[in-house]
Amino acid sequence: MSKSLHLDERLRLPYSIGTGIPQGGDAEIEAYLQSLRVQGFCVVERVIPEDQVSTVRESVHRGRQLLQQDREAERSRRLELERRRNPNAQIGDGPVRPPQAPNAELCDIARNETFAEYLAEPRVLRVAKAMLDPHIRISQTEVNKSSKPTAEALSEEQLKRRGWHSDWPHDLTAYGPSSEEPWKHCGAVAQPFPDVCMALSTVWYLGPEDVTPYNGGTWVVPGSHKDPRNPRGPDDGIDERGPIPGEFQISAPAGSVFMQDTRIWHSGAANQSEHERTAVVCRYAPWWLSGNEFGNLHSGGHTLRTYVPQEVYARFSPELKLLYRHLAEGEEDVLQPEKQQDAIRARALRAPDHIGDNSHVVAGAMSMEEWERSRAKNTR
Repeated sequence: MSKSLHLDERLRLPYSIGTGIPQGGDAEIEAYLQSLRVQGFCVVERVIPEDQVSTVRESVHRGRQLLQQDREAERSRRLELERRRNPNAQIGDGPVRPPQAPNAELCDIARNETFAEYLAEPRVLRVAKAMLDPHIRISQTEVNKSSKPTAEALSEEQLKRRGWHSDWPHDLTAYGPSSEEPWKHCGAVAQPFPDVCMALSTVWYLGPEDVTPYNGGTWVVPGSHKDPRNPRGPDDGIDERGPIPGEFQISAPAGSVFMQDTRIWHSGAANQSEHERTAVVCRYAPWWLSGNEFGNLHSGGHTLRTYVPQEVYARFSPELKLLYRHLAEGEEDVLQPEKQQDAIRARALRAPDHIGDNSHVVAGAMSMEEWERSRAKNTR
């Protein structure tokens, strides 16, 4: 580790380690929710127990090797299918639109079952459901998200460089569709973004070291999810490469999960340590958010839909199955139990032979905070 590097001492201060968020019960969950609503992000510490982090990390590395073999086979199969469909096609190194299952690309989670079960950890699920909807899905699983060490010491200019952006579905740069390939995109919500959390990006830190500013902790701008501008907004006058006042980097113990509203302005950071920092990125989304517009580059094309083979899906826990059922081979994604219970309660309130008194109702007068307090009181 180089001794010649200069870092602003304030950036060594941790965000998540020992921030005072209470451990256990409703108070802990409420603290995460408050952080997400006000700051736009939170860190749930040690979702993966300390004594299991190395095992999970090694399993992810093995999964990546298997996925590389899968991607090579998928590309060959994809090109063959395209040639059969259009014998006159001139196919080079560019992308070919992915087919549907069973010829679609394998979801990364299918080769990472050891890691997979932590995606349904109770604290993480409670936060995601409270922010999004009782019926949530995982719309992205990307295990190849490690941060490699820099080859040499970085200059002050290099350390100042950022790559500010928001995540899908708020990613304004998309993936470059064209008239020839209109499907080649990931969607972009129009500015100003609606004041609603549409998805949660999560970064799972798998070590071997704790995440710090020195080894590439994510840059964030607190509260930026509420700003109508965007670093990549074409008319907003923001340099996406330059530092922004109020920015800081996330720190967290290995095994923790960084959760962020997809509107938040954030950036990757240089890993100045001697070790590769292993991470997995997963995105939780509500059932109502279309995932058809989300793409990844894998075996030569933008994946509009990956799939989980039935033999893999069968080994998932019941909680994990609910998160991947929409991608599972041969499965139908019906409303999850909590949503069904809400519907049953709503139907039970109907009184066909009685007309109630609504004289106390002034539409638009109740605040969100008052509604939440009323709901909490009625569900006790």
